[in-house]
Amino acid sequence: MILIEHDMDNIQVVQEVYKNFGERNVAGVLAHFDKNVVWMRPDAPEIPFCGTYKGHEGMIKFLTLVSQTIKIDSFVPTQFLANGDTVVVIGEDSAHVISTGKSYTTHWIQVFVFKGKKIVQGRAYIDTLQIAKACQP
Repeated sequence: MILIEHDMDNIQVVQEVYKNFGERNVAGVLAHFDKNVVWMRPDAPEIPFCGTYKGHEGMIKFLTLVSQTIKIDSFVPTQFLANGDTVVVIGEDSAHVISTGKSYTTHWIQVFVFKGKKIVQGRAYIDTLQIAKACQP
């Protein structure tokens, strides 16, 4: 696969999203998402921040739930792949659940779909079992 400039631009946007996420800069994160974005994580009732979130209000709710539920110890994107309007990121993270004190480490894949220069859809593929176990008392 040959990356074209458009692909690299989209990768840089995702890297900027991750940078802002790490800095807890919600406005910086939202600046890269379309106002009608749809963000999806596998449903798991034990994990407060799983589910589907729509629009900037949904993203704010998602980010708030994440910050209220877990303390991220490490968040490491290890590979970025791009093809046209899609960026796929492979990574891993470690966190501990605030309410239980339990820790988890999981590998994940996140897929970002762009329209123009904005992210219109995101989907996370994660090991919900590991996170759910850490969320349970």
